[in-house]
Amino acid sequence: MTDSPSSKTAADSSTDTSFAGQVVLINGATGALGTAIAQTLAARGATLILLGRKLDQLDRLADDINQRVLPELPAASRGEPPLIQPVDFSGAAPEDYATLVEGIEQAFGRLDLLVHAMGTAGELAPLAQADLMKFQESLHVNLTAPFALSRSAWPLLEQSERPRVLFFTDRGTEAFGNAHDIAHAGVERMIRQWAAETPQVWITGFDPGAVNSRLRHTRFPGERSEDRQPPCAVMPAVLDWLENGESGAICRQETPNAAL
Repeated sequence: MTDSPSSKTAADSSTDTSFAGQVVLINGATGALGTAIAQTLAARGATLILLGRKLDQLDRLADDINQRVLPELPAASRGEPPLIQPVDFSGAAPEDYATLVEGIEQAFGRLDLLVHAMGTAGELAPLAQADLMKFQESLHVNLTAPFALSRSAWPLLEQSERPRVLFFTDRGTEAFGNAHDIAHAGVERMIRQWAAETPQVWITGFDPGAVNSRLRHTRFPGERSEDRQPPCAVMPAVLDWLENGESGAICRQETPNAAL
């Protein structure tokens, strides 16, 4: 199991430069889906701002994009080298979100796409036995923090000609998903509400199904790795959804032979 996508993620873009000139903020960039979407969009010309908890992992991802992905693009369509920012949203205060967004505004003046790929599995336990502190932490990281970042970045999104927000969501399970699944149900409701309130900003969810990641392994420890897709395998569907998806909707992918 790995959180790194196949090298095909970037190479498969061919001459597609559909994100050239776009400024993209990826929250949770060092996770499996975050890394895959970062490499995929960089290979299509996007300028990336990468958020994650660990500086060393952000450095490795940025170095890979700079050394392997960007040189393959025509100079005229190539994004700027990625900017990295280590952030731990589990303890972030409102002023931390404001400071982050102010830096983006000073550097770029707008935000074209915000991608939420951050998450924590929390504990696997029936609700009657849930640890209250762990429950609150999971709700915060999976729901409140992405909301707070989106809310802070909203004025920058409104400066874009085509503002978009994408959440990687999770359909959850009927039992034992604890705060993780409750938070993702809240995210989906939030997406629909925001789309209805602010139709000028395209905002949706993409549920990839079973992908190979540390988060998936933690939540489904008995699931076979061969029953999960590599993160890069869902990127074509993500790109199609970014282009053609309906604001306020959730795109759900089915994984053959996976225990969902």
